This record gives sequence, structure tokens and C-alpha cells, in this order.
Amino acid sequence: MTSRTSINSPASAAAVIRTRRQERRLSQQALADKAGVSRKFLIDLEAGHERAELGKTLAVLAALGLSLEASDPIPRGSDHDPARRDYAQTFNDLIASRDFEFAIKMLADYATGSLTAGRPLLQRSPRLRDPHWSAALAGITNYTARRLGQTAPSWTKRVKPLDAAWMPAESYRHVREPMKQLTMSETPEELAAMNVFIRERSLATA
Repeated sequence: MTSRTSINSPASAAAVIRTRRQERRLSQQALADKAGVSRKFLIDLEAGHERAELGKTLAVLAALGLSLEASDPIPRGSDHDPARRDYAQTFNDLIASRDFEFAIKMLADYATGSLTAGRPLLQRSPRLRDPHWSAALAGITNYTARRLGQTAPSWTKRVKPLDAAWMPAESYRHVREPMKQLTMSETPEELAAMNVFIRERSLATA
């Protein structure tokens, strides 16, 4: 008998899709090509972003009392629950594999997950070897703590600002000068203090 489960949020859809892709040993690009979509769309979908078109579709379905169903159960566990995810390991793995595009999506996932949980999810230092990503996570941790009206975890004070301005997006693509200027003008002060520049609208949806 085939089990069925309701998919009633972008996060649950993301968990099902990413787990099935990994089980079939498909890269994100391979699945994107197979489905006829861009890899960027698939990355957003697997990250469970509310801004993806799926979020709007699910909202309409919910308003109609409907939901999507999958033959596989929604995967459980820390890998699919932002509040329990091991972000330190996640970023170490993504950086080691040079999957910088997905690492940037995980920065937003970390920010949104922290705001939703009501506390910065990295209470201890992630101990990343790359100072750029350490600075980014420290800045985001300070940013979420400030938005929540809390004191940032002490480990963030031990992370030094970068010597030069850095935009994570430049890890995998060229960023034009007008976009650089816009990004720098819309970066939260906590990240700018670390010399890391990400638009606030790209960070959190909570």
C-alpha cells in the first residue's frame, strides 16, 4: 500500500524533493535539466523559500482547503528542520564541495530559521576554516539577535571583520557595479561591520 502525506508548506515540499533527488543520485543541475527549469529555481525550491512561486500556489490551495500529496512521507530529522539543522556541518560541507550558490541560500535559510525559532540557531562557533563565511555567519547571527531584541552569542565577538569588502554572490558569479552599490546600500549594519555585503531582503522572510 502506498503511503501518502500532505505537503502544506514550502519547507515540506523542499524536504521531499531534495531527499528524492539525493536518493536518485542526481545533481541539482541534472534534475533542473531533466525538469526543464533553471538550477536557481531548483535551489530556491529545495531551500523552501517563501518567495518561490510554489509558496504562492500552496497559499491558494490552503485557502481552498486543498493540499498537495506525495507518495513518500515528508522526511524528518535535523537535516530538514532548520531549528535542528547542524549549520556548522552544513556550511563546512558546502564550502568544501565549493557549492557556493547553495551556501548562499543556506545563509538566508539560517537567518529565517533563527528568526522563526526566536533565537540565533548558532549559539556556538561554527569553527569554519574560511574567514569569509565565518564573518558572514557572525554578521547574520548579530543581525538576527538584534531583530529579536537579544544579546548575540559571545562567539561572534571573536570573529574579525574581513580586510576587504566581500559579497558572497561573487563566489560563483560576476556582480555588476550597479548591483554592488545597491547591495552595499541595503546590507544590514551588522553584516557591513564584518565587511560582508548581502541585501537584507535576500536574508530573511520571517
